[in-house]
Amino acid sequence: MTVRKPPKPRREPRPLAAFFISVAVSALLLVGLLATDRRVMELRRAKVELKELDLRIAEARAESARLTAAIKAANREEFPAEKVAREELNLVHPDDLVLLYPPGSVSGEKPTPVPTRLPRKTATAPPSPSN
Repeated sequence: MTVRKPPKPRREPRPLAAFFISVAVSALLLVGLLATDRRVMELRRAKVELKELDLRIAEARAESARLTAAIKAANREEFPAEKVAREELNLVHPDDLVLLYPPGSVSGEKPTPVPTRLPRKTATAPPSPSN
C-alpha cells in the first residue's frame, strides 16, 4: 500500500493584494501606452507652443500700445526728447527763428553789472639818461 500524503491546505485568496497588483500592472500598461502614443506627445508639444505664442502675443500687444501712444504724442507734436532739448539744453530746430534780446529787455530786470578789473601796471624803473 502506498501511503498517501495528506493534501496541502489551500491558500486562501488575498483580494487586497490582487487588487494592488492589478492596479500596478494597469498603471504600467497605461504609462507605456501613453508614452508610445504620438498623439499624446503632439498634444504636449502643442500646449507648450500655445503658451509660447500667448507670451509673444502679450509682448506684441504691449509694443503696439507703446507705439500707439508714441503716434498719438507725435500727432499732438509732443516729442519728449525734443522738449528736453529745447527747454533744458537750449537747442533749437534748424527751421526755428531765434530772437535774441538784450539782457533785461524782456524781464524788466536790469542786469547786474559785472565789475571788470583793469590789468595791473608793473612798476618800471625811470629811464636812465643815456648821455
